[in-house]
Amino acid sequence: MTFRSTAVLTFAVATLGAVTIGTHSAAAQVVRPVVQVRDVPTAPIVEILAWNAAEPSFGLRSWVRRGGSADRYHRFWVAKDVVPSSGDISSAQSLNRPLQTSLAGDTQNCLNGVCTPSQTFGARFLDNVIRSSKEDLPVKFFTGGGSDYTFTLRRPVVEAYLAAVDSVVAAQKK
Repeated sequence: MTFRSTAVLTFAVATLGAVTIGTHSAAAQVVRPVVQVRDVPTAPIVEILAWNAAEPSFGLRSWVRRGGSADRYHRFWVAKDVVPSSGDISSAQSLNRPLQTSLAGDTQNCLNGVCTPSQTFGARFLDNVIRSSKEDLPVKFFTGGGSDYTFTLRRPVVEAYLAAVDSVVAAQKK
């Protein structure tokens, strides 16, 4: 894990090697987790984001308060420009349960040249749901027009993300 700091922010970008999913080279999926910890000293929260470097259009995001209490939810985000009708997202489902959806904008989405999408749609997961699942995390989004789009976050990305969340919680409790 590499740590870099600036006068305003401290963050970590973790590229935990490359993990290959699958047995056939043509079907193999390389997974390189990228984790950002956005720690602005004057902000009341520390944000944690993660995505697969090979699939940077979607990932996970949450935050931790300065006292060490984490948000109960994690947001699975997808770049709005990936789905033409993203403004029409009406519902989502994953792990056999419906998920609350939302649209979000981020005006400070770049950190030392590493950017996340500035406009996203997404779905919320309870913390215990993500932690109890040991598989990849597929999310199917549905539009009001009847179309659906599925995005799958690989488990190594989820594990790197949860490790970062836990690390931030522990650091903020000190």
